[in-house]
Amino acid sequence: MGLTEISLVEFWNRLVSLEVRTRAIERRFGTLQLYALQRTRIFYALANAVGLFDDPHPHFTKPESAEGSLPQGWQKLVPEARDVIVPFRRRVAGAEPYSDSIVAKLLKESESIRVLDFNLPSEPSSAAKGIIPELNLELLRRQFAVDEAKAVERIMRFTSRRPQVHGWQKLISEFEAEFGVSLEKFKKYPQWFVRRTLAEQRGFEKLFRQMKTKSLYIVNAYSEPSIVLGARRAGVKVHEIQHGFISQLHPAYSFGPVTQSEYIAESLAHNDAKNKPTRKKIGPRLDASPDELLTWGTFWGSDVVLPRGTKLRVTGATLPFETYRTLALSENRIINKQVLFSSQGAIANQLFKAAYETALKLPDYTIIYRLHPNESLADFETLLEKQNRLTEASGGQPPKNLQLSHRHPIFLDLVSQSEYLIGAFSTTLYEGLALGCKVLVLPIAGVENVRPAIAAGDITLITSLDEISTALLSARKAVNPEKYYARDENA
Repeated sequence: MGLTEISLVEFWNRLVSLEVRTRAIERRFGTLQLYALQRTRIFYALANAVGLFDDPHPHFTKPESAEGSLPQGWQKLVPEARDVIVPFRRRVAGAEPYSDSIVAKLLKESESIRVLDFNLPSEPSSAAKGIIPELNLELLRRQFAVDEAKAVERIMRFTSRRPQVHGWQKLISEFEAEFGVSLEKFKKYPQWFVRRTLAEQRGFEKLFRQMKTKSLYIVNAYSEPSIVLGARRAGVKVHEIQHGFISQLHPAYSFGPVTQSEYIAESLAHNDAKNKPTRKKIGPRLDASPDELLTWGTFWGSDVVLPRGTKLRVTGATLPFETYRTLALSENRIINKQVLFSSQGAIANQLFKAAYETALKLPDYTIIYRLHPNESLADFETLLEKQNRLTEASGGQPPKNLQLSHRHPIFLDLVSQSEYLIGAFSTTLYEGLALGCKVLVLPIAGVENVRPAIAAGDITLITSLDEISTALLSARKAVNPEKYYARDENA
């Protein structure tokens, strides 16, 4: 089988099968479940190498870190806090939309909450009320690297022994052999990662103990495993706040095999259920997994083999989403014949070409191609110019109805105004369903993630761009969009 012929489901099942054979998930290198901590990165490296996806975040750069260091005697500044919130690192239109509703609810229940942020907010917000200015997360991490250096060095003498290094290299070679690719970035035993993780988990454990914290609410927990590890070592209950897609094919959440028929059947079974279904399969026990996954609606995670001990709880939509849902449902915001394409770095080239062809085929429609925040506008302007030259060279006229959109206006504003939303497997497709859009997807890598919504009749599959007009006419709004984004009274 050629590399480009492998489907996402087949790729996934081969990956999971190999993980079982090698016991990679729960295997420890020293004290750390090292593969589990690197699983998402390895998944995308493999998917990229076999030709399924491109880089999902081609222009990702972390925000500038806070300068300086913690003040002398900083430990005296640490307050007690029953609940601690760690928001999303990346801001959306200058705000952090994922944890805001959780913060608002916690503030109603208790004043004993604190926010540990990566960067201080430029403007006060509901989440900013509990921020401790001196205890910036980046500064804390820097301090932990210094404070825990000697202890980590003692541990590293054990974890960096030759058997550990050899075992890691052998494990990576198993994945290379299975998929016939090279994982050059992962071949070397990641001592830097081990050292950093050990220092931070020890530092955060001590911090949470000093704060007498009982619950940690964290966005994007799988990208901040050392915080979760430290919290769990301190006996803190960890709640991960949903910030994006959760499916049977997401490497940060799912730990079981899947067949296409099973995927659709199980998802259809829960579509109209008010209570969470019982999962028959149990995932591995992971040190860095949350105790609870707080989701937007009953749809998310209900058919996923989550890590052992991780439960689901519906907490409803974010505050910004509720604002736009209210506008979309109370005002006549929809612009007829406006088609919004939602880009994704992993398959952006295919999506953009589809948007361009759609603009050529439907000159009386307005086609908007919205970039992901981590994508470069300049790249797509260049791509648009190239496509225009190719069109002119073949005797055609470039489309006048195609627009590029990046960062502004706010994405939900565009979604709530568009009659149609087209993509592949982005979370934004489900936002479109709840905001009243007619949602369609293209038959490209990753579409397997949205098969349950296709089977439910909520999302329309475009079988061919030659049939785009027919697909748009047949597209319908979701019958019960609140299963994707619950309202407060249903959460």
